[in-house]
Amino acid sequence: MTITEAPGSVLDALGVLRERVGAVRLPLDLPDAPNGRRTRREIATQLDDYVLPRLREIDAPLLVVVGGSTGAGKSTLVNAIVGRPVSETGVLRPTTRAPVLAHHPEDAVWFTGDRILPGLARVTDAELAGPGTLHLVADESVPQGLALLDAPDVDSVVTQNRQLAGQLLAAADLWLFVTTAARYADAVPWDLLRAAAERSAAVAVVLDRVPPGAADEVRRHFASMLADHGLGSAPLFVIDETTIGPDGMLPSGHIESVSAWLAELASDTAARAEVVRRTLDGTADGLRRSRSSSSSRTTSGDIMIARGAAARPCGGASTMSSAGPRPRSRTRRQEAAGAAGRAMGRSRRGDCRRGATDR
Repeated sequence: MTITEAPGSVLDALGVLRERVGAVRLPLDLPDAPNGRRTRREIATQLDDYVLPRLREIDAPLLVVVGGSTGAGKSTLVNAIVGRPVSETGVLRPTTRAPVLAHHPEDAVWFTGDRILPGLARVTDAELAGPGTLHLVADESVPQGLALLDAPDVDSVVTQNRQLAGQLLAAADLWLFVTTAARYADAVPWDLLRAAAERSAAVAVVLDRVPPGAADEVRRHFASMLADHGLGSAPLFVIDETTIGPDGMLPSGHIESVSAWLAELASDTAARAEVVRRTLDGTADGLRRSRSSSSSRTTSGDIMIARGAAARPCGGASTMSSAGPRPRSRTRRQEAAGAAGRAMGRSRRGDCRRGATDR
């Protein structure tokens, strides 16, 4: 039987939670007030952008948010999956940009309205895309049942872009995180990946621009870091370094492993449901932790209701363990630098040799 909406009692409970969160007022400038206001804002945004829209329409296509650092190759990867340039690439980018959401034409109804990310106006013309908009691109190359959202850089020098990247990742059913062989130990991506593990979000990782002959060594080391951060079960795809074509596209078939996995996920109803269940359950846990770190006691009972309610429509408890202890950053970074350095040393790269590099 197809479930198109969570039971009324679940949505009712979460609706009450949203109303009570919105009604919280913290007018006094007490020491804990900034933390309380931030918690209130985070809970409201998470409910509006992800939990409520997903529970209202559980069968909606998976939203796969492609995130990562500057130069990791996010846009180039999205373009390669779609099969044509749909997202701007390049080292020099405008100070503000609209995120691009690529979907199958048959799935347009799910994204043209404000079901998700209601604060972003929809545009279908790249010329109209700008701050505060979501650029929708319909293409039959995108598997039906799944959409790709190319997010801004998580380490952008522009505060607005960093904040938007965080908002988009929080709205994702699945994080497709992109990093490179040279930068996989950077602090900012690991902060986000650790947060994903703590939230029990569904995550897959692309290790991009891996020099020839270095894949096994770099993959082993990166996989051990993922395991240390509670993400040992996350699918990991290694993309070899290659030459970008004059059209800015990767060679045909270069990211076939990623494309095939996404297509299989989109076609498997049970697998999609498991992704949704896991991320919803983790998000509910995150709401509970947000309340625990805040001094406000107004919404405590409602958050516990939300946690149980969000987990039930899609199955039982989360199977992903919580994140393990964070490794000592200096030791890990030194190891990563050594592995990447050895890998780079074995590679003969010209100026134009890159993987999915531009973003």
